[in-house]
Amino acid sequence: MDTQKNGQEPQAVPLTSDLVFKYVFGGEHSAGYLRSLFSAVREDVGYPAVTSVEITNPFNVQDAIDSIQSVAGVRARDAEGNTFVVEVHSCNHKAFQSQVLYHWARTYSGQFREDDYYTKPDPLIGINLLGFRHFPEEAGVPRHTTFVPRSMNAPALPPLPDMVLHFLELPQYDLQTQAPSTALERWLYFIVNRGKEDAMKDPIMRQILEESPDIAEAERRYEELIADEQLKSRLDARGKSIRTQAQLLHDAEERGKEECKAAGRTKDRF
Repeated sequence: MDTQKNGQEPQAVPLTSDLVFKYVFGGEHSAGYLRSLFSAVREDVGYPAVTSVEITNPFNVQDAIDSIQSVAGVRARDAEGNTFVVEVHSCNHKAFQSQVLYHWARTYSGQFREDDYYTKPDPLIGINLLGFRHFPEEAGVPRHTTFVPRSMNAPALPPLPDMVLHFLELPQYDLQTQAPSTALERWLYFIVNRGKEDAMKDPIMRQILEESPDIAEAERRYEELIADEQLKSRLDARGKSIRTQAQLLHDAEERGKEECKAAGRTKDRF
């Protein structure tokens, strides 16, 4: 593929794009720093670190670009027998939580074959990076919210082990006034801010890359992407196609609402 050779710094692209995120974190050689990201998320709420991971759906550039659908999240399995799926969400809507549960259930049930016992599937840990504020601010929800199935009338019982859902609201991590103090804060600072203009002039970003070898590895993978002008052009074309499809759907919904209103007004006259 063609890469930029004019000596200028390549234009950044958002790391929170589904395809860009999958390119950086879902490649065949991304397992080491993906383990670091998983560990940061888990340790932030008291779970043990992840010892090692194997990516089970490696990123394929051509398949992703050819599809106008959202790219599937990064999926990996750790040495302890847990399956992880990490997804970036850019669109908030009324059915968002149902969407997350649906995808979790399909992934979990997809581990079964017809002849499998119920002890076969791995615990499934969903990590959801939200590009928006989803939970009500007045509820006092933290930046990182974790859900597990727990008994309401016997809280001493441990939660059911097969389901953990992490929600991280990225706008709450978009803080450039102080250096991040935890591994998770450093990772999310990088993910949120790396695609911004002049990100590499940010002293906090430079400090994170100097002090965090795993994040520096992810940065090198990201640099490969933004230096490839041909690939970036194809990503941009794909993004425009997705936005066009979304706009057409929105326009159709608006026309439907107007037609319903018009039909109601007509009915009222008789």
